[in-house]
Amino acid sequence: MASTQTRDIFLPRRGKRVSSIKSPDVVRSTVADTWRWLWPDMLMRIIPMAVIPFLYITFLRLPLSFLGLTWHDVPEQLAIGALVGIFMAAFAAVYRMFIVGPWFRRPTISDHFLQGFFYLFINGPVEELFFRGFVWAAITQWTGWIGWGWLVSTATYTLYHRLGKWNWRSVGGVGLAGLVFSL
Repeated sequence: MASTQTRDIFLPRRGKRVSSIKSPDVVRSTVADTWRWLWPDMLMRIIPMAVIPFLYITFLRLPLSFLGLTWHDVPEQLAIGALVGIFMAAFAAVYRMFIVGPWFRRPTISDHFLQGFFYLFINGPVEELFFRGFVWAAITQWTGWIGWGWLVSTATYTLYHRLGKWNWRSVGGVGLAGLVFSL
């Protein structure tokens, strides 16, 4: 008779030890679960991060190009964005599977599409606008050196994810991606 080997894993958010055996009855996140955190997240994080850069350029009477928003070379920018985005998504998936581990809650199909839409069309562009557009440009403007803009925007982007109670492995992955993709 084959014995099943199990390993107890401590999950800090749950505050207890749980088994590493995969159960066929894995609790999956639903659309209702996602809406519970999505609306407060929109109000407390997404909307302020989207509004602050525009307030900054409005008060200082700067052009939209200060934030990197231009209509120059749109097809080229879309192609580069698609290629980098595909590579980044593959990197994130592999990193999550092999580095972060399998102990995360998988979404149902409808929740998967809701979260995918949120991260691809709302969260991602807003974070890029704020950290790569606003923080990078503002720090570069204040210090006069693009290196400080890159360093500060990447560091704040990385540590900002720790505020969301992400574990350090996930934050490390975000930091690595931030360093590579912000060049």
